[in-house]
Amino acid sequence: MTAVAAAPKPKILMVDDKPANLLALERLLRALPVELYTASSGNEALRLTLHHDFALALLDIQMPEMDGYELAELLRQEERTARMPFIFISAIYTESINVFKGYETGAFSYIIKPFEPQILLSKVSLFVDMFQQERALRESEARYRSLVELCPDAILVEADGCIAYANDAALGLLQADSAQALLGRQLLPLIEPPQRDHLAAALCALVPGGEHYAIEGYIKRLDDEPLEAALTAAAIRYQGRTARQLIVRDIAERKELERQLQYEATHDTLTGLPNRNLFMAHLEQAIAYAQRYHSRFAVAFIDLDHFKKVNDSLGHETGDQLLKVVVSRIREALRESDIVARVGGDEFVLLLQKLSHVEHAADILGRVLERVNEPMDINGHRLVVTGSVGCCFYPEDSACAEVLVKYADAAMYSAKDSGRNNLKLYNAEMRRHIEQRLALEDALCHALDRNQFEVYFQPQICLKTGAIVAAEALLRWHHPELGEISPARFIPIAEETGLINSIGEWVLSEACRQNRAWQACGLPPIQVAVNLSARQLLRLDLDQLVSAVLTKTGLAPKYLELELTETVSMEDPIRVAAVLADLRALGVGLAIDDFGTGYSNLLYLRRFPLDKLKLDGGFVSDITHNADSLAITEAVIAMAHSLGLKIVVEKVESEAQAVILAQHGCDMIQGYYYSRPLPATQFADMLQREARRLGPGVHEN
Repeated sequence: MTAVAAAPKPKILMVDDKPANLLALERLLRALPVELYTASSGNEALRLTLHHDFALALLDIQMPEMDGYELAELLRQEERTARMPFIFISAIYTESINVFKGYETGAFSYIIKPFEPQILLSKVSLFVDMFQQERALRESEARYRSLVELCPDAILVEADGCIAYANDAALGLLQADSAQALLGRQLLPLIEPPQRDHLAAALCALVPGGEHYAIEGYIKRLDDEPLEAALTAAAIRYQGRTARQLIVRDIAERKELERQLQYEATHDTLTGLPNRNLFMAHLEQAIAYAQRYHSRFAVAFIDLDHFKKVNDSLGHETGDQLLKVVVSRIREALRESDIVARVGGDEFVLLLQKLSHVEHAADILGRVLERVNEPMDINGHRLVVTGSVGCCFYPEDSACAEVLVKYADAAMYSAKDSGRNNLKLYNAEMRRHIEQRLALEDALCHALDRNQFEVYFQPQICLKTGAIVAAEALLRWHHPELGEISPARFIPIAEETGLINSIGEWVLSEACRQNRAWQACGLPPIQVAVNLSARQLLRLDLDQLVSAVLTKTGLAPKYLELELTETVSMEDPIRVAAVLADLRALGVGLAIDDFGTGYSNLLYLRRFPLDKLKLDGGFVSDITHNADSLAITEAVIAMAHSLGLKIVVEKVESEAQAVILAQHGCDMIQGYYYSRPLPATQFADMLQREARRLGPGVHEN
């Protein structure tokens, strides 16, 4: 711990040509915490002042060679002693005393001989206290100056309306060549309106030790350039008086960063268009304006047709350039008052304001489609893209921003369903469709809790033995009012809403539980296949989930097969490969479902740890009379076998198809020819009949 040095004692100079008087003074003043110095003449006193700073001088008036008045005048002429206080000492009734002359030379008081001890000590103590207070003030100001000089922020001290101090940072910030360029200048004219008036009022209200005042605005440099700054004002004591300290921090970079972040939060980085958040803000403003002035506007949704093919075939750089050209063309086709925003990869939403009639919007959107459809040359490729457009109107269709966007989106999908590259206006039929979908979505949220789901099982038949070797678990939804709801209707909704995670987990658990229950009843052990959705594949804990389900149900891993579609597997093949490797480590089977319906990368397909390929039934629907379909099927079977995979053909509906597939080496079939999907109890009965018919041992896959 560092010791703190004690403050030096104040020094007092006593000047008298009589040693007895000096001794008497010294004896009395020893009671004070001071250092005493004596001089027997004026010249000796002057020499002492060259080496010491005295808090007080006691000067005898009558001295030879140089009397007290003369000494006082000389002391006042020197810079280092000009402010030193002194007291004249004189004998009572001495005619030579000239009180007025003493005060004219700067004396603070008189002490009359013989000394009255209490009076002497009181007067000297008063000056000692004043000296200590002044020294503390000087030290405090020195520390203040040291701190503010080191401070990177600009600091200005304003007293009586003018700048009394400026640190080096302030000189640099305000482009001042020297402190003299700022000192004496009025502070407030440097502050730009309207903050100037606010700061002026605040400075008047500030008191030392009170609250500070902070504001952001512009301060004018000496070269008249404005500077964006944060200003913090507080009242302080400066050189014994109340002053205002202003801290100025350059925030131009911070503000620019804030503006950039704000821009990025509200705009699309590729095209510079507003994003969905900013578009919705514009839409809310448009609704308020239209309500006030009883006007009409339109919201339109544009989706580029088959844009994904451009990215897949020519790369994302070409796709990005195409989007920029499309945006430029859309803007050219719109009016100045219209707004276009990018809300998805190739999706744009438009706000067409101040429409006189519905046909006016159709004319504008027609021009947009014409411009988008024009050929474009990008990276050496001549491309033609089309767009599907859906449109709805305020106030005819809705007065809600979210609903208007949803209706325009629905109309756009109707345009796609109608052949693409056209415009559809929102209508009552679309409204009914949306309302039905919303009702279905709401019902789906509660279906699991209300036990409305059931797992059906469709058998997979080994073509060599005719035995059931596996079953695909298929979800069914029995709604008490809506009846049987097709998976084709509710699975996409479950994917979009995220409900597929909880539903998929339930299907996995139920399929494993049921399979283990069949085995416990003595039925032949078979594999049960469960589909994985795209969202489930994104789960970081998928392997842990599967492991937990197998442990809970007691099903051996080899009796579970997990299926993922070809399209999902190719969206992010590197990630899928890692997920499949984790699942393979558990010992479960893995299969690609609906093979042939998507775009396969055979290199990645070879690297996936798969057991089966399930060929989509569309390839075999006409193999009995179409040589091309038969050739494709035969090639896929051969390829699968070359990769060490078994092949399962789906949607087999006739004996003739089954015979041809068996002849060309197909391993398993699945379809209505053998059985529709069945509830668990009916499937168990079928499995029991097959076991009695074929005997033990033939059901192993």
